[in-house]
Amino acid sequence: MTVNEQKLKDRSMKPIVFTLLLFSFYCCATGQKSQPAFGKIDKADLEMKDCDFDKGADALTLIDWGNVFFRRGKDFFNTVFETRVRIKILKEAGLSYANVSIPYFDENNEEQIQKITAYTYNLDESGNIKKTEVGKSSIYSKRINKRHSVMIIAFPEAKVGSVVEYKYTMEIQTWTDVKDWYFQSRIPTKYSEYQVNIPTAFHFTIQPSVVDKMDVTEDFSEDNVALNDGMYTVKMLKKNYVMQHLRGIKNEPFMGSPKDYMQRLEFQLSQLDYGNGQLVNLTKKWSDIVEILMKNNDFGLQLEKKIPGSETIIASASKLPDIEAKTKLIYNFVRKKMTWNEEEHIFSEDGVIKAWDNSNGNIADINLLLVNLLKQAGLTSYPILFSTREHGLVNDFYTFLTQFNTVMAYVKDGEKFYILDATDKISSHKLIPEAVANTKGFIVKPENGEWIEAIDITHKYKVLAAVHGDIDSTGVMKGNCLVNSDEYAKRERSEKWMKDKEKFKDEYFTKPYAKVKIDELTVNNAELDSLPLEQKIQFTYALNNSGDYRYFTVNLFSDLDDNPFIADQRLADIDFGYMQDYMIFGSYTIPEGYTFETLPENISMMMPDNSIVFNRFLQAEDNLLNARITVSFKRTFYPATDYPDFAAFYKKLIAKLNEQIVIKKKTAP
Repeated sequence: MTVNEQKLKDRSMKPIVFTLLLFSFYCCATGQKSQPAFGKIDKADLEMKDCDFDKGADALTLIDWGNVFFRRGKDFFNTVFETRVRIKILKEAGLSYANVSIPYFDENNEEQIQKITAYTYNLDESGNIKKTEVGKSSIYSKRINKRHSVMIIAFPEAKVGSVVEYKYTMEIQTWTDVKDWYFQSRIPTKYSEYQVNIPTAFHFTIQPSVVDKMDVTEDFSEDNVALNDGMYTVKMLKKNYVMQHLRGIKNEPFMGSPKDYMQRLEFQLSQLDYGNGQLVNLTKKWSDIVEILMKNNDFGLQLEKKIPGSETIIASASKLPDIEAKTKLIYNFVRKKMTWNEEEHIFSEDGVIKAWDNSNGNIADINLLLVNLLKQAGLTSYPILFSTREHGLVNDFYTFLTQFNTVMAYVKDGEKFYILDATDKISSHKLIPEAVANTKGFIVKPENGEWIEAIDITHKYKVLAAVHGDIDSTGVMKGNCLVNSDEYAKRERSEKWMKDKEKFKDEYFTKPYAKVKIDELTVNNAELDSLPLEQKIQFTYALNNSGDYRYFTVNLFSDLDDNPFIADQRLADIDFGYMQDYMIFGSYTIPEGYTFETLPENISMMMPDNSIVFNRFLQAEDNLLNARITVSFKRTFYPATDYPDFAAFYKKLIAKLNEQIVIKKKTAP
């Protein structure tokens, strides 16, 4: 089974998500306990010290309520979204939830936020409830780019123990959009309710990703709507979805986006029902999306722009003998010239020509510019849309561009392909960008586009450590080590080295090895993508001792010193992003008068599916010990259902790696 087949198999083991028409969705009628009105609060909520169903939480969402309905707009219907949120601050870290950011799409006023009201609740020294309205100066809009802004609500009176509450209305100039609803978030949720009020003529498809109990009620009514040609009676469907007592989704090692594991409802308008069996299908195909994008001035039309002053680099590329050489030249040129402004988007902000002139732009400016130049050089290149692992998984059933948060360049080279991100100053052109490794991308090309799995089966996260140590009679080892980090390890470590050298030293060489003192660290090749990152270390290692015995480990500077998988249970899948290889070579001399008392066994150990293989060979002769250790991860992805077996093996692996060498002082004859 190939890595690609294995990954597809693994992903298919996720909980099955059913797609059903909204109006035929199974419902379970149940009465709901009414929630305190906005502006009214129970004293018990202010006296609360912890969340009883998710102990130790930083904050707790007491109420998360949303309501969607349609009203007469300028042309047809507008969608109106009302929301109300109440949050209890339980710890200092929870104060971040007293600074609320509400993103919205404000190009041509397509989304407008209205009627914002916010309060902070506290107990005064006498134990009485103090209610403070958030002033207008603490509620303001901040522009992100020409399409997007964010509404900020700051609660200046918030402190540990406070409850903050806000509500607002968002009006959207479209009748095709019902906002998705997330019942869960990073903090626990006590009560979450979503009300959807829709004319029965609008058929929405719903994708529920729900595991816990969800109570659903429905009710039909009639409403009169005035349209251009008269008054019409419209049949309305109101559905209420309620979930309660949901634990927060916390970070777990090597997980993808936390939102992939949040229980939610996702909506897509699929049909318009004119009655008498007249149904109009409104679902777009990916071929429609390709056509829309290629005609868009901020996307496809940017690929046709003539870039002033690009003739020299295009001429240089044309002289090179093959596709890879041309690709590498243009890729390196663009990423050297351009500076990323840290904004992710699939649309160009001000156009590739302005970005070129300013040597600056968002990720779409830079990578659409890259595609433009690659095409000018005669290469088969297209934009490719991604949702980064941090942003979340895409679903190719839903033709929503909002699923994507970035665009990169795709180049076809015979049976090979390259995925390039020119905002990355470090990665080789051969590597799939780390942010999208092990995800799915959509190539925007005629006629229908193409989905591909961005899986790198050739390149790995590679670390090689060659250690030499001399132990003296006082139990101190003086030594040196050469660590070579290659491919994905090179990319990760080079970025961290160039960003903060002291933090780099601390993360990789100081914190993991408490007994080891780094006397000197030299790093080479950080900016040369053709060579491994070379880290040369001089170190002093104070061995543990007990009487005549000394103890040390040969698992030094391997990047496998600790076990991140210590939780008994796990919600998220394990997504490494790439395969991994680790090699440790060591030679150690012990002082005269000492002998090797205990050596760990030579061993080969592997997972039942051979996806992780561990080998160790130790050989001692006189006062010299030679060590060779290899660990190979041949899978990139493990579903959460495999976690118990994976965690058990990983625990054993780390224990074996950290087994101690024991030397003993010889007794006098």
